[in-house]
Amino acid sequence: MTKYLAAACILCSGLSLTTIPGSAQMPTVTGSPAIADTIAQLFAGIAEATTALDFDRLLAYYEESEALTYVAQGRVIRSHDAFTDVLDAQLRGLGGADLRWLDTYVDALSSDVAVATATYEFTATLPDGGSVRTTGTYMCIYVRREGRWQVRYSAHTFPPRQP
Repeated sequence: MTKYLAAACILCSGLSLTTIPGSAQMPTVTGSPAIADTIAQLFAGIAEATTALDFDRLLAYYEESEALTYVAQGRVIRSHDAFTDVLDAQLRGLGGADLRWLDTYVDALSSDVAVATATYEFTATLPDGGSVRTTGTYMCIYVRREGRWQVRYSAHTFPPRQP
């Protein structure tokens, strides 16, 4: 079944003409179809947890160690604790969120390492009811330790700030 699902992902990803919510989009996959399917589900979970503003669920996708590295806006954050602080600052005060993966790619590099990348749209509802929309790219490198896949390295880009 996984073999056929991965093949369908490869075929269908090029056929999409409209934006599909991240959890429903079929990713383009390379490498092991079983690993790619697992990573695609985990990656979709990041979008779902962000949209739900489920802070604890979102953090569970990331490796709880000093090896966790997160890069955004030219800053390198090292450690799960520092990453938790960044997420807290970014998400805790929002009134709502909508994260959608657009073009998604999953590459199983080995039996214990995989990469998921996507372009994204993110809309944040501010406490005052206003909203902000941004787009960019997002990447996660997953490492399997003791049978569990978690993000060890994550990076995303934003468009340049307008003066």
